[in-house]
Amino acid sequence: MRAPRSSYHRGVTTSIEPRIADGVWVLALDTPTLAPATATNTLIVGGDRLLIVEPATPHARERARLDALLASLRAEGRELAGVLVTHHHVDHIGYAEGLREAHGIPIYAHAQTASRVDFAIDHEIDEGWTLDLGDGHLIEALHTPGHAPGHVLVWDRKTGIAHAGDLVAGEGTILVDVSDGGDMTIYLDSLRRMAARVRAQAPGSVRFVPAHGPVLDDPAAVLDHYVAHRLAREDKIRRAVVEGGRRAFLGILAEAYADAPKRVWPIAALSVEAHLRKLVADGELIRDGRGARPA
Repeated sequence: MRAPRSSYHRGVTTSIEPRIADGVWVLALDTPTLAPATATNTLIVGGDRLLIVEPATPHARERARLDALLASLRAEGRELAGVLVTHHHVDHIGYAEGLREAHGIPIYAHAQTASRVDFAIDHEIDEGWTLDLGDGHLIEALHTPGHAPGHVLVWDRKTGIAHAGDLVAGEGTILVDVSDGGDMTIYLDSLRRMAARVRAQAPGSVRFVPAHGPVLDDPAAVLDHYVAHRLAREDKIRRAVVEGGRRAFLGILAEAYADAPKRVWPIAALSVEAHLRKLVADGELIRDGRGARPA
């Protein structure tokens, strides 16, 4: 284990010490994820029973780090209650089966995730599902689709700490890939709904552990930023079609992402497609071959 240290920058707290609150531990474990992120956060939460959220790493060395933490917690008399994955992407599921086999514990996931992974899900969960882990730790699942159809956010009511999965990120970006079930309209709805949920709590009482990057101490501000950023990009796409005459897909991409290096355009193209589909559904544009034109 690395020496404990922490830092603060732009409203996020980076902690190398696994314990971030009473009954909550986080390990950032290397995974095959999209740069600049290099790791996925595994969260362990509970009292006398522990839920392992997002055990994603496929690497033996990183699995050993998680195994060591779990062994130390079990030595304190705690039991393992199960594994939960927030969605089906490869950088979120890598150690789920291994932990089930090693400890005889169930895997929890949304039905839409169960249909997209190549292993069995023991218990399908949905909005409002709860699990009592003892000592006041009541875990609640909130269905937050858009990035993925079965995406869930996992909220500990005792500490106010939630594993946000890929709803937001502490580093990197969140992709909305329509070829993989992504939907921009639904994603924006999930962001807004979680922002409202956070604001309904006592100020400063909620922290998000994103799948990638440091803990987010002001999740409402982050959620608001994501909505604003997506809508600003959507406006560039709209103007590229309506005002700029950029109706071919590559022209729309070039106009909307003129502020980004061309090396990221293949990834940016996924967002352009998601926004175009949203604008068509909103009645603003009509698809015209590989491009679009005003409705």
